[in-house]
Amino acid sequence: MDWSDGVFPTTREGALARWAEFLPRAGAYGSLRNRVEPGHPHVSRLSPAIRGRLVTTSELVESLFAAHPFGRVEKLVQELLWRDYWKGWLEMRPSIWTTYRRELDPLKRHGDPAILERAAEVMAGRGGIAVMDRFARELIETGYLHNHARMWWAGYWIHIERLPWELGADFFYRHLLDADPASNTLGWRWVAGLQTRGKAYLPRRSNLEKYCAPAWLADTTGLDRLDDDVVRILELPWQAHPPCQPWRPLPERPELPEGRWGLWIHGEDLTPELSALGGLHPECVLTVLDEPLMRTLGLSEARVAYIRDPLADARTRAAAHFGCPVEQRAQGGFAAHLTAVARERRLDGWIAMRPAVGPLGDAMEGIESALGSEGLRIHWCRRRWDELRWPRASSGFFGFWEKVRERLSEGVRTDPSQGLLPL
Repeated sequence: MDWSDGVFPTTREGALARWAEFLPRAGAYGSLRNRVEPGHPHVSRLSPAIRGRLVTTSELVESLFAAHPFGRVEKLVQELLWRDYWKGWLEMRPSIWTTYRRELDPLKRHGDPAILERAAEVMAGRGGIAVMDRFARELIETGYLHNHARMWWAGYWIHIERLPWELGADFFYRHLLDADPASNTLGWRWVAGLQTRGKAYLPRRSNLEKYCAPAWLADTTGLDRLDDDVVRILELPWQAHPPCQPWRPLPERPELPEGRWGLWIHGEDLTPELSALGGLHPECVLTVLDEPLMRTLGLSEARVAYIRDPLADARTRAAAHFGCPVEQRAQGGFAAHLTAVARERRLDGWIAMRPAVGPLGDAMEGIESALGSEGLRIHWCRRRWDELRWPRASSGFFGFWEKVRERLSEGVRTDPSQGLLPL
């Protein structure tokens, strides 16, 4: 089967090399981005690295502005900012995530057996529409799908197979290397017609024939189920969004009291040395591979590996930058390891980037409680880039885009002696 090349950089050096290779072609992104072809040549395939901030949106945007006129790369910059938009939107409405996770478990455990059986068949690539089955297998085997293919497949799952969107979102989250709680959950809600009232996404045969590689449509089995005059939207009950919670700003770098502090690096932000935290002098750096959480989430082996390997790269860079002991812990949860290492190294607590809404964000209360019971503290911080943009995601994307477009240079600086410094 002819997938993409299957290589997704797991180091910052590799991600920057991939971007340097793609950057000269970035001006054509707007006209070619929807084409789903072997090797996915029209997109960077850097979404897993961007997801974990092996590279940051700020430095990618800055390099785009340096290499191309704004008009040629505006669509690519918009697409990069969609991730910020989704994260900010969900950060101010965390109950959307909480409700989704609360309803998912009983659906998986006690749902209608016929629905669960059909869902398993479709996820395994045995749904009966050849091109959609191909996408399912690509996702499982590579941990990746082109964004347009994701939309087609999600629309097929919801509107053609009439399967619960929560199960489809979970399937993507367990396998996608770039799976982000905000982008994945809210993207599936949008396809289902639950995110923007009156808007849903249907996979139409004419759209596939326009943008999908002809070789992948050569097997027309089941394609008639996607004929434009056949597909129909599954109307789901509309529920008004919860009101935005007040934004709670965080510092770029906390004002630490006297004491001994460690730096915790997690998978939400793998380059703290290139943030305002880069000037810290921690007693140690810790990364944690929370295997119990990954088992609970049912993450694929490829997904687990893509969490593990970039963490290793982060430790290597942190050791060189901070010049302090660097540790990796596994076989247990975040709270247990943060507490244990703090005791062993006689720390007063930890400094860390605050995780956004999602599984790691859900763990924060337990982490704070466990540390507090030992008289320890954790100081959260957030990048300036996020503080400037996430609170603006209060309504639709294009309103957000209008708010942030003229201020994209904020939160980015260039030091000629050091190159790009993403904040």
